[in-house]
Amino acid sequence: MTHTVRPGDTLFGIARQYNISVAQVRQWNNLASDALALGQVLRIAPPGGTTVPPPATSSPVATNPSVVRPAPVVTGSTPNFNQIIAARNVFRVAMSGNGQFNTYNVAFPMPTGGQGAATFRDNIQSAFAIYKDGIMYPGKSSPKSVPVDAFVSVGLTTGLARALKVVSENEGNFDAINSYDKAIFSYGFIQFAGGAGGGLGQMLMNVKTRDPQVFRQLFGQYGVDVQPASPRPTIIAASPEAGTLLSGDNACAYLKSNKQLTTAFIAAGFHPTVMLAQIQSAVQGYVNPALGLKLTLQVGTQTYANVPITQIIRTEAGVATLIDLTVNQWINRTGQFFAQAISQVAAASRLSSLQQLSMINEQTVLQTIINNATDARVRDRTTKMLNSGLSLAK
Repeated sequence: MTHTVRPGDTLFGIARQYNISVAQVRQWNNLASDALALGQVLRIAPPGGTTVPPPATSSPVATNPSVVRPAPVVTGSTPNFNQIIAARNVFRVAMSGNGQFNTYNVAFPMPTGGQGAATFRDNIQSAFAIYKDGIMYPGKSSPKSVPVDAFVSVGLTTGLARALKVVSENEGNFDAINSYDKAIFSYGFIQFAGGAGGGLGQMLMNVKTRDPQVFRQLFGQYGVDVQPASPRPTIIAASPEAGTLLSGDNACAYLKSNKQLTTAFIAAGFHPTVMLAQIQSAVQGYVNPALGLKLTLQVGTQTYANVPITQIIRTEAGVATLIDLTVNQWINRTGQFFAQAISQVAAASRLSSLQQLSMINEQTVLQTIINNATDARVRDRTTKMLNSGLSLAK
């Protein structure tokens, strides 16, 4: 007995139609994910027989160590799974495979009007790949289209806004997604990670706080939510297939495997509220920590401890480099790069006091970081900032 996939079909809907479980459909058809292709023929009875065994009482234990097991049901009201399924069907997913990877051509309504489309594949060939059903999608919603005023609107000075805008243009797009590595589901122009310790939950909370109606439009109606928690907000995803709510890493694993929800995030990346929430999250997660750095500097025979980096690095290009390296290397290594370069330039220029250090030539500091770099990413990023056209005047 078989079923041919039609427009709007989901595994959950097919399982309900034939009074079987989603787990059984997956097992009988050797499905690695919940994505379906139009015209795909599915078994709805065990191979070689027509008798349907009783539905499984729990999800089978994963034999693949990269599969995240479902979390317990989140407490709270039970969602209307049928409404969620119907809402998700606005995202059309066509899958084709060549034996090595699957290609997904998706179509979706743009949140600001019109239709959008995207193409991505799974089984990413990378040394960091963990999940075969994960994808890499660079996106199309570019920060270059966002004016400096938008960066100012999240509380930045014009100089900081210009710096972050240049940094953002060297990162990714607002609708970019990586879901093949240990971060499980990373999203946005600075790739806010969904795994434990990542910033995706806070970014979604920023959307929800800015405009709850927009959050419901872009995420909530499709079964995605975020709730306050310590130390960071918790992502929640409704799984109609399992009839439950998933949270944390398990919710992110579901976003990864469900290509309709992956598409929902791509569509959301074109909405101005999501763009601003991502900029706000970049300020919270990278700009503020970078500006709060304190250095230990060796100047001649004098050691200065806990020197705020903003007493020395104040130009647009210098601050942009500080932010950019923090995004890529985090603050500890960024502090080391700047402390070493500042001390070297101070010695070469015979600067002997903090007051003199405050007037240091920042172009020379950035060039020294480039000369010292053993990591090509540090060298290339600093070179981009130095050649970006941002001001080097204190």
